[in-house]
Amino acid sequence: MSKNGMGRVLDRYEIDKRIVKVVTIQPDATISIIAGETGLSYTAVRNAIDRLVTLGIIVETSDSAGPARRGRPASYFRIEKSLNIRIPPRQFQHLALTLVEQLIQEEGTEHVARLLSRAAKDQVSRITTSWKNTKILPKSLDQMVERICAYINEQGCYARHESFANGYYIYVHNCVYHSIAANYPGTICQYHESLITHFIKAHNKSLVVNHEEAIAKGAHQCRYVVSRR
Repeated sequence: MSKNGMGRVLDRYEIDKRIVKVVTIQPDATISIIAGETGLSYTAVRNAIDRLVTLGIIVETSDSAGPARRGRPASYFRIEKSLNIRIPPRQFQHLALTLVEQLIQEEGTEHVARLLSRAAKDQVSRITTSWKNTKILPKSLDQMVERICAYINEQGCYARHESFANGYYIYVHNCVYHSIAANYPGTICQYHESLITHFIKAHNKSLVVNHEEAIAKGAHQCRYVVSRR
C-alpha cells in the first residue's frame, strides 16, 4: 500500500497502473522520474518496479556500459517490447468480451464492427448532449482532443495527444481489448476509431480521423491523426 498526494491509500493495482502508464509513454524513465510523474514515494516505486521486473512486464537497463561515471550506474526502465498481456482496468468485464467473441463467431466480423461503430456513435451522442445541457461543451479542438483522451483513459487505456501543423495525433497505449482485436482484426478497433471520429465531428464536421497505426497489427501503440480534409 502507498498514499497519493491527497493522502488516499493506493493498492497494488493502482500503483502498478500508474507506473506502467508512465513507463509506456516515457521509455527509459528513472525511478525519480516515475515517482515525480506518479506522485508516489521513491520507495513505493522501487518496490513496485522490482515486482514488475520480476513479472517480465518492465525491463531494467543501466548506463554501466557507457562512459565511466562516479557512483552507482543509473537505472532506466521500459516496457518489455514482446509483451502481449497488458494490465486491464479493475472493472474489466470478462463477460462482455466473451459475448463479443461469441457474436463474432456467429454473426461475422463485419456485423460486429457495425454494431460497435453504432454503439460508439450513440455513446458520443449521449456524452455531447450532456455537455451541451450543462454548458461544458468543448469550444476548441484542443479542448475536445483533451476530453477524448480523458474519456479513453477512464476506460483503462492510456491516451495522450500531440499537436502538429495541420491537426493532432492521438496515441492510445495499453489497449485493454488487445486480445480480441488481434484475433479478430477490424472489429474492436472500429469502436475507438468510431468513438474518436464522432467526438471530432461533434466539434467540426470538416475534420477527418485516420487510424494510421494499430497495436493489433504489431505497432506498440494506436495512432489516430485528426486533420482537415
